Amino acid sequence: MAFARFSKFSRRWTALAGGLTIGGRYLVGDVITQTVIEGAGEKEFSVRRSMCFMAFGSIMGFGPLTWWFSKFLPSCYTTLPRWQAVIARSVTDTWGFMPFFYFPIFYQVKEAVHWNGLAPAQEVPQIAWRKYKEGFLSDLKSTTGICLPINIILFSRVADHVRVPALAAMGFVWVLALSIRRGKQQEVEEAPAMIMREAELLAASTRASASPAVSATRDDTS
Repeated sequence: MAFARFSKFSRRWTALAGGLTIGGRYLVGDVITQTVIEGAGEKEFSVRRSMCFMAFGSIMGFGPLTWWFSKFLPSCYTTLPRWQAVIARSVTDTWGFMPFFYFPIFYQVKEAVHWNGLAPAQEVPQIAWRKYKEGFLSDLKSTTGICLPINIILFSRVADHVRVPALAAMGFVWVLALSIRRGKQQEVEEAPAMIMREAELLAASTRASASPAVSATRDDTS
């Protein structure tokens, strides 16, 4: 079976499998976001944007996410009963890794990808940092509602070596569901912002290039 072969590959090349699947999910997610959610035509579609997000996802999947999900967290809370350990690992990721590691990096990457030259390049990090701080609570709320249940599934049902690819698959299903639900709706800023690992964070970039000074609660929500 294809899954058995992939599981064998992932067991041997865990980091590579994580990088390929997360990078692929970000690529497909941004393509769907641009074409379906944002309604971008051939002229408006940004290949550079999709490639940048793919590179970001590949690096995250190859390094930090694989270490975090497949190595570090499975070694934590080992003295707790099974379900207590599952909850503890899920909460640690949702309220630790996501808001204090993933989000700051994602905001910096997103602002850099959408930089259009209207603001000085040296101001991009400050703009990203301001948006991160302003959107912190709303991002944390969205993360808790979406990622916590996903993490519980990942840590209770999925083997360590395929946990990151499973995360990528769940993110892909989410971006498809988001696309179907929203179609070609233009008011992208109405949906809550999300993590990397979730497709709503990709959709959140809709307005960034047009108005870099817009507040995080409007510009970084889709």
